[in-house]
Amino acid sequence: MLFKIDPRIFRDYPGVVIGIVAAHDINNKDDNQEVRDLLIKSQKHITSVLQLSDLAEHQHIIPWRNAYKKFGAKPKKHLSSIENLVQRILKRQSLRSINTLVDLYNVISLRYLIPAGGEDLDTIDGNIELTIAGDHEKPVVLLGDQQARTPQSGEVIYKDNNGAICRRWNWKEADRTKLTKDTRDAFLVLEALPPVKKEILEIALHELAWLIEKYCGGSVTVALLDEDNQQEVLKESGSYVPLEPKKQLSVPDFLSQEIFYHKQKVDAGVPEVKHDESVSREHQDRLDKVEKMQAAGIEPWPPHKEINATCKDVLDEYSDEAESREYNIAGRIIALREHGKTVFCHIQDRSGKIQVYIKKDNVGEEKFNELKHFIDIGDTVWFAGHSFKTKTGEITLKVDNFTLLSKCLHPLPEKFHGLADIEIIYRQRYLDLISNAESRDRFKKRSQIIKIMRDCFNEHGFMEVETPMLHPIPGGAVARPFVTHHNALDLELYLRIAPELYLKRLVIGSFERVYEIGRCFRNEGISTKHNPEFTLAEFYIAHKDYHFMMDFVEKILRKIVMEVYGSLNVQFGNQSINFEQPFKKISMKDAVMEYGGYSESALSEKNIDTIMKEKGITLPQKDASWGQKLFALFEEIVESQLFQPTFITDYPIEVSPLAKRDPANPAIVPRFELFIAGMELSNGFNELNDPFDQAGRFHQQAKARAAGDVEAHYYDADYVLALEYGLPPTVGAAIGIDRLTMLLTNTTSIKDVILFPTLKKKEE
Repeated sequence: MLFKIDPRIFRDYPGVVIGIVAAHDINNKDDNQEVRDLLIKSQKHITSVLQLSDLAEHQHIIPWRNAYKKFGAKPKKHLSSIENLVQRILKRQSLRSINTLVDLYNVISLRYLIPAGGEDLDTIDGNIELTIAGDHEKPVVLLGDQQARTPQSGEVIYKDNNGAICRRWNWKEADRTKLTKDTRDAFLVLEALPPVKKEILEIALHELAWLIEKYCGGSVTVALLDEDNQQEVLKESGSYVPLEPKKQLSVPDFLSQEIFYHKQKVDAGVPEVKHDESVSREHQDRLDKVEKMQAAGIEPWPPHKEINATCKDVLDEYSDEAESREYNIAGRIIALREHGKTVFCHIQDRSGKIQVYIKKDNVGEEKFNELKHFIDIGDTVWFAGHSFKTKTGEITLKVDNFTLLSKCLHPLPEKFHGLADIEIIYRQRYLDLISNAESRDRFKKRSQIIKIMRDCFNEHGFMEVETPMLHPIPGGAVARPFVTHHNALDLELYLRIAPELYLKRLVIGSFERVYEIGRCFRNEGISTKHNPEFTLAEFYIAHKDYHFMMDFVEKILRKIVMEVYGSLNVQFGNQSINFEQPFKKISMKDAVMEYGGYSESALSEKNIDTIMKEKGITLPQKDASWGQKLFALFEEIVESQLFQPTFITDYPIEVSPLAKRDPANPAIVPRFELFIAGMELSNGFNELNDPFDQAGRFHQQAKARAAGDVEAHYYDADYVLALEYGLPPTVGAAIGIDRLTMLLTNTTSIKDVILFPTLKKKEE
């Protein structure tokens, strides 16, 4: 059995590249929730980065439209498989799960915006050929059709000895060759036409092979076919022939939500897209344009020009009845297409995007030539004109005049593949924001969260304050600080790990309700939930206790969730977080018993070491107390299981050096931590205001530090002195802004909600 490409294909469609995946001895029977989730995420991604009006001009769609025109199919009536797939999603017609193999090629098809499909190899008769239909093709019944239809002469089709497998170069499988749950040997195809690069197809090919092997098992090999390699042997002497081995991916979880659904990553071991040469060439082309512009007296970066509207204003104000006013708008060009004496482009500003229409007769030959020769995608341009509606119903600005405001010297990342390295997204966030509407929306929501929180505090009589970032003694939390040095004062200083001790000094000074929203810094590990610098909202109320504070935190969060998300049921991953029902409250000890399945006697001082040993938990303290052991068990067993909002209360005093003792039980403190989706979101407690008790706790912490605990508190004599002037009964709390943003944007990595996260040094 051969897979081959008719040479006429390369004659009529130069540059076509076909990737094939051969999978043998696979298991396609089992439904897989992970694969279904990937399919759902890929659909959400499409709706976040594309609009229906974008589709026809996307560089991955245009070549298929042109190919269809070449063999006489009208794009409005007959769409390529990829355009049909994406159009369904953008029209909110959900793509249902079929079986694992079909779902996987749809995932890759949507991720790379390229056609994909597959067949059951055991149903193929003879060779498979990509060819051009003749006058006497056999009728074919396509999957879902009731009757057979004959491919029209000139169509591009796949066929075997029994006739066509598809029609109009479209992966709608023939009923007789379809992939089913009984498929054991499969043949999958990915397709690309210029300007989609061969390297992009190659990456997609290896990712599809990797996915099939991960979720279906068996053996999977791959091959690329182009004009230089027009056929491959799939079966010989009754046995399937392995193709080239798939590339090994260095990151096993490359499709985790952090990487997959709104970013692209080229993993080590996967052939990387060779952008450098083409990018530098285009960069040089743009530099050459700057020289020519300056020689012609055109300034690439002139002074500003006044605008009187945004893109959204033009769209919102349009009326079929009223004549348009003159608009002066400015934005970055994100799409550009030329049709003889007219040019259409889309521009984007802070409010959104709009189509603009430039006609040679309207702007004059000189300006039109300037547009054609000097303006590129990425440039920021000022336009003046009036709004109208095109024949397709799109509100558009008809341009009377334009001026280049800022020349872009580098090509913008293409929506789906330009940001091939996730680090570029974090290091060059501006590129992510230009090309990714979902990312822009995420940071708009972060700003909204902070504004609503600030409004809540102000409405309840709090005063916003600013406390030092540089501390002579680090305090306010159990964490390792960053150290710096002030040269003029010859003084060691620490970046603050929390504003707590300064905020409580202000309560002592009669500011009885204070808050601060700002950065804190902790010199500890980096994970999907931790960044060395992060944002806290920390707030204190005199003459209240932690019961009041739990209710207050719950009230603030419910208000923020409703205003930002529009519902009190928030989708996070595959589950829904319910902010509507009262938050659960449970003591730390009861939580370990409930979620760990232990009896009270099992957690006694006599037996707790047995559980510690079973769980493989060791503590740095040689003489660790029962409370420290309980806290370690809670972190190991319970935290990750707390998905719905849950207040954990009654913390051991040993892990709460700044909290007041519980008068009914001096071994615990009246403290809470709020956990949602396995993350600590808030921490609060009745503040310790006994200066003698606080001094004793600081002494204990200092001993622990001397014994090697780098996260233990220092002794802060100045704070003890402040307490001696009298801190009224006070409760304080903090809410993590970054993690709250993660919850309300369905984001699982903290790097995606921090504009410029901390990264390791870039390798040269």
